[in-house]
Amino acid sequence: MSLTPEVELLTFLADPNPQVRKEAISAIVSFSAKENPKRRLLLDPLKDSNGQPVRGRDGEPLDVLERLKDMCSDQPLAAHDAFSMLVNLSDSPLPALKIGSVDFLQFLVAYIGDSVSLLADLACMLLSNLTKYEPVVTRLLDAKVSDRPFYSFFSPTDLQLSMKGLDADPSAPDYEEQRAKVTEAAARLAKSMQQPEAKEVPAMYKLIRAFEEGATVETSASSGANMRERAEAQKAEAGAKPLEVDGQGRPHVRRRSDCNFLASVFANVSVIPRGREFFVQPFEDADPAFGDSYPVGRIMVYTEHASLIRRGGIISALKNILFIKNKHQLLLAPSENCAHEVIAGAPARQERPHSPLDVLPYILLPLIDGKELSKVDIEDQEALPEACQLIDEDKPREKDPSLRLMLVECLLLLCTSLYGRQCLRTRGVYVVVREAHLAEDREEISEAVVRLVNLLKRDESEDTMRDGGDDHGDVDVGAEENDDDDEEMAVEVL
Repeated sequence: MSLTPEVELLTFLADPNPQVRKEAISAIVSFSAKENPKRRLLLDPLKDSNGQPVRGRDGEPLDVLERLKDMCSDQPLAAHDAFSMLVNLSDSPLPALKIGSVDFLQFLVAYIGDSVSLLADLACMLLSNLTKYEPVVTRLLDAKVSDRPFYSFFSPTDLQLSMKGLDADPSAPDYEEQRAKVTEAAARLAKSMQQPEAKEVPAMYKLIRAFEEGATVETSASSGANMRERAEAQKAEAGAKPLEVDGQGRPHVRRRSDCNFLASVFANVSVIPRGREFFVQPFEDADPAFGDSYPVGRIMVYTEHASLIRRGGIISALKNILFIKNKHQLLLAPSENCAHEVIAGAPARQERPHSPLDVLPYILLPLIDGKELSKVDIEDQEALPEACQLIDEDKPREKDPSLRLMLVECLLLLCTSLYGRQCLRTRGVYVVVREAHLAEDREEISEAVVRLVNLLKRDESEDTMRDGGDDHGDVDVGAEENDDDDEEMAVEVL
């Protein structure tokens, strides 16, 4: 049997020695680049000169993708390179579908959900790539993961005290007191090491929790080359100072990853109807920490986050979710007037479902410029949602034009229901888009604002006062409008 040098190098990915695996993967990282001709070696079945499957150093047939997936839980530097290669290789459908197996998705979610995971941001990037493909999204929505973290919560204080008790001097005057403390510490330590049966929670719940935790992590310190630096410095970090512990002696764990790319995951999941429905269903008892809230309510608050990736992904997700026309009453709180007013000739309006949700402030805030709003009449400002009033004058409008367009399209989608149009009319939306239109220099956005204003300012006809039942708005969101409005209401699912 003879192998080319490159293929022989790949066989070391399955070497039992972790140092050998680390050196091997470091030497082949560049193979995963799209333009690299050796990339096919990572994707195609490998054969030796006799046409037989190539075997790794462990004697088993070598599947490079599977080895890379296994190495994501290897030592930090090897895991960093494995994640990086899988991110590169998941840019096309066939490799992505193979990488995104159910068991590997469960690993990714558990890894991202663990606050101490050094490379969770790379895992988020990988998951973002994988969820561009509908079969992977379906697997993710079906997946459940253990709610137990990877790390142990034993108390280092109790461990130290228990070890110290082994050297206690029976002749010491306070021996009995020491013995009692040691016995108590040993009992607490034994109890903490008894792992209770871990419950399983939907994978998406765990991702939302990680996303919320990551919102306060400084983005510049958690991505790019810094991840490799942290992996290299892991041992030094661990020995630099003792763990901070809480009142019960348990380690205080600080998340190291911002998880901003989970916003892209949520946007990808919301592309398919089932994914959109997930975000507007209340959390189940599987995670009581969320109370009676909804997934969309946990993510919608980040439309003005400092990270373009985070706020862009969330705005994309919101736009997709708003295609569910029959959930507008759930997502949009009425104004005091809109709650009781019924337009003459309109069908009797149903009561708004009990809901802590109101998506409108988070759509309007990025469109507001504080200096411009300060010049608007007080009466007009008071019609706005409370969160959009008394804005600091130095607050800027969203700078990214693609996001400004998506925000206007979110408002257009809310106009596909009579309830939505009424709420937008009575809650000051016209004032916000009027000022935004005056300052807008992109023709495409200006045209979208004009379509929105036409819908808000027009009179309702007999036809437009009839909402179309359970329309999920998968493609034609203007189906319930007059023919003249079809072109105005054409908004694309992202």
